[in-house]
Amino acid sequence: MGAVLLLVFFAVAALAALIGLALVDIRTVPPVSSTCALILTLAALAVAVLR
Repeated sequence: MGAVLLLVFFAVAALAALIGLALVDIRTVPPVSSTCALILTLAALAVAVLR
């Protein structure tokens, strides 16, 4: 349960960071969002493997 809660926390933090980045410079969102998607996918895979 703790790993899932940690995953949710990091997902919300990444989303908040993307929103903040979009407010500063919208052109940088696509490259950064693809990197965030990769990190979140790897984190979800790690949680699935650990369970």
